[in-house]
Amino acid sequence: MNGYPDLQAIIKALADQSRLEILTTLMDGKFHTVSELAKKAKIKSHTATYHLKIMCELNWVSSYKQGRNVYYRLCSEEIANLLEHLMNISPIKKVKSFNENSEYQKLKIGRSCYRHLAGKLGVSFFNYLLQNEYIKFDDDYLMLTNIGTIYFESIGVDINKIKKQPGIFIKPCLDWTERTFHLGGNLGKAFFNLCVRENFIVSNTENRSVYLTSSGEKFFDI
Repeated sequence: MNGYPDLQAIIKALADQSRLEILTTLMDGKFHTVSELAKKAKIKSHTATYHLKIMCELNWVSSYKQGRNVYYRLCSEEIANLLEHLMNISPIKKVKSFNENSEYQKLKIGRSCYRHLAGKLGVSFFNYLLQNEYIKFDDDYLMLTNIGTIYFESIGVDINKIKKQPGIFIKPCLDWTERTFHLGGNLGKAFFNLCVRENFIVSNTENRSVYLTSSGEKFFDI
């Protein structure tokens, strides 16, 4: 394919607030219906369908039809990473209402970042891994150490299986609320899945925030 990247098309697509609301909702890595996305963006369903069509044409969002319902999700982790990076360099908007502040505080404590554990909870776990030398930085690259492999295996994460998966095995992901790193890459996804599977965290149905269960409180008391 010949030609130059059409940055203007990308900027134009991101300039619409409703599209941004839809994209940030989809950063949880799950499938959502048009009505769910419309409700979150506070727009009508036919308007949400229009925005989703544009994002599907850009290969940002994919659809899956089951029966009479059509479900949408982000095409790749790269889109989520783009949004997270933009959040990190964006100016801060003032919180203007109690509901906005309540939602922000929930997201700040813990949330999903395209199937990574983010927020204070994710950052605290990342720092725990660093302090115990389960992971370490080699220049700008993040590495899992031998004792780190033993640790993750001990909590039920199959490292050999993850290393065979396509994509980046491990990487730091800059957290937009905490302005430091949480665990990313396939290892970050595997750890998030472990937390869900073991019922350490429960997802909020209203946004991307997660909260700890009693067993999660015990696990993260580290």
